[in-house]
Amino acid sequence: MIKYKNVPIKELGDVVTGKTPPTSHSEYYNGDYMFISPTELHGGYAITKSQKTITKAGLNSVSSNSIKGTSVLVGCIGWDMGNVGMCFEECATNQQINSITNIKEICNPYYLYYWLTWKKDYLFSIASVTRTPILSKGTFEDIEVPLPERKYQDIVADVLLSLDKKILLNTQVNDNL
Repeated sequence: MIKYKNVPIKELGDVVTGKTPPTSHSEYYNGDYMFISPTELHGGYAITKSQKTITKAGLNSVSSNSIKGTSVLVGCIGWDMGNVGMCFEECATNQQINSITNIKEICNPYYLYYWLTWKKDYLFSIASVTRTPILSKGTFEDIEVPLPERKYQDIVADVLLSLDKKILLNTQVNDNL
């Protein structure tokens, strides 16, 4: 029997809430770094490009809210809350996204991504709703993820990732046709 340990997200890595560089500084935009918004959380697991980009200066302006390396991104504001994506490079996100970055060795990032993709209804249920549903960073950090041993996470993640890669390849083939 596989045993699980419930681990809060805040213990799996660093949780970063995005921030928008000041739009009054045009030199912060149209650069080499992705600026990810909830729109990019609709295109499959891997986010490799964004509608908006920022410059190094733009990234520096929000450096404490930026992410780098393998990260799991979750939309936490609005009616499409709970959409999830992964990013593998240095970038920034807007304030509607909480990212888990610097993910610890106890957790396979893909396992975390797939687990969160199945939790959209749960995220809505724990969000505060006034006019727009909002899942606060503190509430998000306290979500407990049931983690089996890493070897089991790796097995689950490998199977699901191989399916996602096939879907991506089929989409690319269709786009080329």
